[in-house]
Amino acid sequence: MKEAKKQYYNTEILNCLIDGDVVSTQQIADAVGMSEKSIRNKIFDINEYLQENDMGIIQKKPRVGMWLECTEEQKQKLQSVLMNRNTVVVKDDDNDRVMELLKIFFKLRPWETITTQRLTEELYLSAPTVLKIIRECEKWLAPYKVKIANEKNRGYRLDCNENEYRVAMKDFIMSDFDNEKIKSNMDYFFYNMDTKLIQKSIIETENEWNYRFTDESFYEIFIYCCIAYQRREIESPKVEDRGEIQILQKYNEYPFTVAIFKKLQEKLHVFFSNEEVLFLAIQMMCSKFIGISAVDETLEQVQKYDNKLIEFVDMSLHVVGNILDVDLSQDEKLKESLIIHLRPTIFRIRMGLSQTNSLVHFIKSEYKTVFRATMSISIMFEEYYGLQLTEDEVGYIVLYIQSALERIKRHFNVLLIADFSRGHAQLLTERLKKSISEIKEIRVMSAHDFKLYGDKTSDVIITQKELDVKDSRIIVIPNLLSDSGIVSLREQIDVVLKSRDEKVTSFSPECYPLLDPDLIFVHQKYEDKESLLSFMSSAMAKRGYVSTNFFETLMEREKATTTSIGNNISVTHGAQSEVIEPKLSIAVLDKPIRWNDDEVDLVFLLGFKMTTPEDIKRIQCFYKEYISIIEREENLKKIKSMKSNIDLYKFLIQ
Repeated sequence: MKEAKKQYYNTEILNCLIDGDVVSTQQIADAVGMSEKSIRNKIFDINEYLQENDMGIIQKKPRVGMWLECTEEQKQKLQSVLMNRNTVVVKDDDNDRVMELLKIFFKLRPWETITTQRLTEELYLSAPTVLKIIRECEKWLAPYKVKIANEKNRGYRLDCNENEYRVAMKDFIMSDFDNEKIKSNMDYFFYNMDTKLIQKSIIETENEWNYRFTDESFYEIFIYCCIAYQRREIESPKVEDRGEIQILQKYNEYPFTVAIFKKLQEKLHVFFSNEEVLFLAIQMMCSKFIGISAVDETLEQVQKYDNKLIEFVDMSLHVVGNILDVDLSQDEKLKESLIIHLRPTIFRIRMGLSQTNSLVHFIKSEYKTVFRATMSISIMFEEYYGLQLTEDEVGYIVLYIQSALERIKRHFNVLLIADFSRGHAQLLTERLKKSISEIKEIRVMSAHDFKLYGDKTSDVIITQKELDVKDSRIIVIPNLLSDSGIVSLREQIDVVLKSRDEKVTSFSPECYPLLDPDLIFVHQKYEDKESLLSFMSSAMAKRGYVSTNFFETLMEREKATTTSIGNNISVTHGAQSEVIEPKLSIAVLDKPIRWNDDEVDLVFLLGFKMTTPEDIKRIQCFYKEYISIIEREENLKKIKSMKSNIDLYKFLIQ
């Protein structure tokens, strides 16, 4: 009933406009029996409906009124629709209003503003509705760090740097990836330039270089080139050089971009700055355009020009491998995958281009051990590049490492206790090797020698008879030559290996220097993470472990990415440059507090640096052991139930 009533009013409003006469909002309101405000809100949606169905457009002029502008054919089509009122289905779509308002904002020059009054007149909406849509626009712009500023007595404008503006505008134009809609948006924004000539220049360069792009990639280049032409005399993008620009210029993305702009300069008779070339080359690399560099070619370029990236990947695999107790250093596929992935990642983070990872929550839940181990390299990344890895970026790296782990078979050594003939022992050995491929080595020993000398190197000890020896590795299988015996053996091997890999409950002596009882806090009652982290940072600074700037760098990281890792736990850190002596602070809260999208009641604050081999070894040891500790639910319960900082300290070093 409500929907039918809504469509009735839409039909009545169109009946007021069908003849093409100029009418005021008040006249329509009186004729339909609605308020003037309601009419204003409906006109926007009706206009969208008319344009989508090729039935004309409602034109409006402040303090004059509105009228329907249409051809005779469009008018006949609308009259046909109005004869059946049920067909006038107009959707109230706030998203359309948001996109319409964003169009207006993106078209403003940096010095231009627009008032609420002008927006109500242009959109034909009430002031409260406009303010509501502005708030929605702010949400859309937030990921790009673009804000809507309201200047007193002047109006609204976009508040952002040039780079942020260009990326946001490009995404807006391509927000609904449909060639016709993209073309319509480009006609709206770039109406005063020869876009066909720009398009032709890019296609010619593409053909000359024998590159082929997807439609999406091509439109990105096309839009960025149009923006560069339009804003060449307004403002250039800023490209900060921290050592990567020289490397960028060695990659194929750079000379290809130079070729595009050279052709544009020749055809358009304008000059483009080097900043424009660098900006587009970086966008190409960050957006992973296809066709520019094959994997083999990219790897060859990295090996020639970017030893720093290779060194970082090698060190990362060494650190994460040590934490997970696997050798990742020999996995060339993993190494190459990380190089290919991190090459654009560095530039993307440097340029402030966010890349969300829709799988990150699944990754943190399903691959939490690998995720927590991989978080360790975020400190190294900051040391190498002065940049912060977000949890989204860490999530991508986890996927590569998890894939590598699944390529690695779990191998183990077996000791076979055999008090029978050599032939029988050899038969059992061959059957075990054939049936259980994960067995790396089998040694044979008599029960007498085992009791006498023991064994410390084998992972599993198999015997057909009970032994008068207590050893958790011993598995007794009387019928080893039967299929049922092998099945039973497999099941018991899993139990033994799981016990072998059982998580530790405390830190080893190598980690003791990182712990200080005065930096352990239990039964804390903070309401928000900023005040808690401020307290913990101050405690570390007072003892001379970190500088007074440590807290500031810590909060910068908290703003950049969430540091919660699941199980109501956060592991966070400040900049290495502000660490004087590596230390760990721990806080246990009586009640969980909000931590971005999660809740946290256990916080590990790391004041770590990885500048010496000793530092690196100790931090690796810490990550390995802390992961083992927090993965056991009983450990977490004990940690959260400790009555004093001394009790918790003793538990962690017991």
